[in-house]
Amino acid sequence: MLYLTELLNLVEAATTGDQKKGVAYARLLADKLEVAGERKAADRIRRAAVKSNTATSAVTTAGIVSDPVPVDSESRLSLADESVVAPEEVQVYLDPLLMQQIEEFLRYVLAADQLIEEGVGVAASLLIYGPPGCGKTELARYIASQVKLPLVTARVDTLISSFLGSTSKNLRLLFDHASSRPCVLFLDEFDAIAKLRDDRQELGELKRVVVSLLQNIDSIQGKTVLIAATNHEHLLDPAIWRRFAYRIHMGLPKPEARIQMFERFLGAKDARALERFVEASEGLSGSDIRQTCEAARRSAVVEGRERVSDNEVLRRLLLRGLGGESLSLSTRELILKAKERCPKVYTHRVLAEMLGMTPGNVTHILQKEHPEV
Repeated sequence: MLYLTELLNLVEAATTGDQKKGVAYARLLADKLEVAGERKAADRIRRAAVKSNTATSAVTTAGIVSDPVPVDSESRLSLADESVVAPEEVQVYLDPLLMQQIEEFLRYVLAADQLIEEGVGVAASLLIYGPPGCGKTELARYIASQVKLPLVTARVDTLISSFLGSTSKNLRLLFDHASSRPCVLFLDEFDAIAKLRDDRQELGELKRVVVSLLQNIDSIQGKTVLIAATNHEHLLDPAIWRRFAYRIHMGLPKPEARIQMFERFLGAKDARALERFVEASEGLSGSDIRQTCEAARRSAVVEGRERVSDNEVLRRLLLRGLGGESLSLSTRELILKAKERCPKVYTHRVLAEMLGMTPGNVTHILQKEHPEV
């Protein structure tokens, strides 16, 4: 049955007296009917819907009416940031197997009506974990853009309160807000509120927060999609893992994904250059690669060069890979590190051009350290 989710939520809103939820799903149903060519029916539903108070509600660009994002009662700061992400605004670079999992998740979310009608429900919860800079936040934005729902990103710094009981209250406010109409609720830095309850270093209050979080996750209804992300999956309470139907590990990008990144961020098309960039970027995160490419492009613009130098990209990739260590390295040490990390890419000629030296000087330094070179 078409529109079963919207109808079920309208019935629930009517029986519980939840006006804002009723208005949101009535308008969503009207939008779907209009797309299907049922314009008269859509207009009637819109006229019958309770008009929201413009002083206390907002209409997103997705056509969904919602109350303003709730605030912490003490600081009066917002508990989340809300946005609508257009498909053309976001692009993810994932390995094929990982992309298959995401596409399956999206298919199930988009087929919610059919799944509910068949009595199997919608597994609209996803936990993303992995090292920093690997695209967890960008993936949440991508999913929101594909399901065409507002993205509600929790502000963990505001959610966690120093006042007894306030954190659990904030969680309830945020989850109630997200459940009142279709949206994607994104909990970044998830470990801050989902830590192991047997951690002796944590206060009892924070342990109670986990119980509150579990209850709120279980209470999510309608077309709310829940996404959580963490860099420290080992800190999560075991009960948290069971609440997520999909769990995806996002590690450092593999060569296929890195090729796509260099093509996108640099416009690079030369196969040989791409091969060298991919080899030199081994061990870097997607965020590292993006920032390196953007820095190289800025340098080209400021220096009046028409294109980004391949050697400039290689130099910046080397420095990024060495991290803070690169700040204290001499030219000699930098050459040795480059040869140690990626000898096939950082040839004598490349190193000489990168560092403003002659190939002979590079050879002299290397032979002094390694006479067999």
